[in-house]
Amino acid sequence: MSRFKLATLIAPLVVIGGAIAYAHTGGMHHGPMSEQSMEMHLDHMTAMLTKIGASDAQKSQVEGILKGAFTELGNTQRAHHAALGKAHELLLGASVDRAQMEALRAEQIRSFDAASKRMLTAFEDAAEVLSPEQRAALAEEVRKHHGG
Repeated sequence: MSRFKLATLIAPLVVIGGAIAYAHTGGMHHGPMSEQSMEMHLDHMTAMLTKIGASDAQKSQVEGILKGAFTELGNTQRAHHAALGKAHELLLGASVDRAQMEALRAEQIRSFDAASKRMLTAFEDAAEVLSPEQRAALAEEVRKHHGG
């Protein structure tokens, strides 16, 4: 077999292997949000809400809204991690089942779309807990936090 033919056969495997390795090093996904990470995000939000003068009732309501959404997002992330394992099996098996790969891809798109809608609804619901003045003050706090 010529070197060109050998390189042509090996190159796609190297690309797939590299993509899989990159994904597992955190380059493409960081895994599900841990309970500790969720609590850290919620604590940070509570601190910002305190800075803008939100009442204890508002803070509690916002935390409840976001905690539910973060929990659901964690479930979506765990399901995605399992789907990546399935994709690896399908791509690296004896044959490539394109129909199964397409079904897996389509399911992931549906799952991410549902998670995106859920997160957007949670942020909208949380924003409605605050007054327009509090939202403006929160926007300023977020800008400061992100260096803006």
